[in-house]
Amino acid sequence: MSAPGSPLRVLHVAALAFPTHQGTQASIAHMLEASRRVGHAAELFSYAAQGYVRNFAFPVHRTGKLPWVSSLRSGPSLAKLGLDLRMGVELRALCGRLQPQVVVAHHVEAASLALTVCSCPVVFFAHADLEGELPVYGPQLLRPVLAAAGRALDQQLTVRADAVAAISPDLQQRLAALGSQTTQVDYVPTPWPAREPITAALRAQSREQLRLPPRAKVLLYAGNLDAYQGIDVLLAAVRMGAERSAELHWLVATQSDTSALRADALRAGLAARLHISDLHGEQARARVHAAADVAVVPRRSPGGLPIKLLEALSRGVPCAAMPHACAGLPLAHAVSVAHDESAEALRAAMERLLHDSAHAERSVTAGRKYIAHEHNDERFAQALGRIIDHARARRR
Repeated sequence: MSAPGSPLRVLHVAALAFPTHQGTQASIAHMLEASRRVGHAAELFSYAAQGYVRNFAFPVHRTGKLPWVSSLRSGPSLAKLGLDLRMGVELRALCGRLQPQVVVAHHVEAASLALTVCSCPVVFFAHADLEGELPVYGPQLLRPVLAAAGRALDQQLTVRADAVAAISPDLQQRLAALGSQTTQVDYVPTPWPAREPITAALRAQSREQLRLPPRAKVLLYAGNLDAYQGIDVLLAAVRMGAERSAELHWLVATQSDTSALRADALRAGLAARLHISDLHGEQARARVHAAADVAVVPRRSPGGLPIKLLEALSRGVPCAAMPHACAGLPLAHAVSVAHDESAEALRAAMERLLHDSAHAERSVTAGRKYIAHEHNDERFAQALGRIIDHARARRR
């Protein structure tokens, strides 16, 4: 770590629109805010696009705009290559001007650029592995090829980086297996704020605003509707649950296009049980979580860390999740985890919380304690500090 009284100059680089109402962007914002609170001179370089306007406690540098490229959605695209090329050119100039002591490059695009143009030590902060993520964006026939290509890029970046930070323990293990003996790969917990407890009055008000029946059993999914999220499995689990309970309702809070989801719900006989809300801002997030009995994280593909899980736990909402969604975190007492990857197992995990109030209350208590103990500023700063120290020592 840098000497006391000598702030470490850290430039975080993320090849994405910032800010947006997406988990990766939220986690990066919390990381920089925590870094500033513990005394680091942390700054961010991102795409020009913004999902909303907000003033942050840290400086945000942006690329120039390419008007014909939309970068608000997650996932790879050919159009974003133009933005990445522009970011690479501007990153070289920005590093020359700011003279950071280390660059923390979030995800593969930023890491590829930083390792190419930056002369200072580079920490590759992995938010997912491409071996698991890339295939979900392609047709079934090409998925083995995409997985192999993703693994090759994961390995290349892990070996080339001065050090690697992983957003979850599972990801840390997978990337460590790809690296060399000299590659340091550590898990770095995402700092997350503890939210105010949900009161009965807020719950009643939220349900009224969302037009949810006061006595309904409400399942919440909050996040994007991309294929890797496992929405198809959740829909099947909700359909099974609806056959067993007339009180079951499904609240989906998202900024994604919901036309396909509505059509799928109609075919499954769930149109009357499906409620759509937006996630535009803190007030909207607080409202949908307050209205929910259970938050569900259905992700089946191994990847990074579903930030929606941290958000629900911090707000005191009982959580049901697929095994991969827990990402190796010690959540046994805080989350109702499905015993396998099937829709039936997810239904059972949800219903354990819906129909056993004592179990749900214990889960809420354990979840809030977990967030406060494992995802505070100090834990994050210590873990990131160790990986930065390793990167700087390796470069020397």
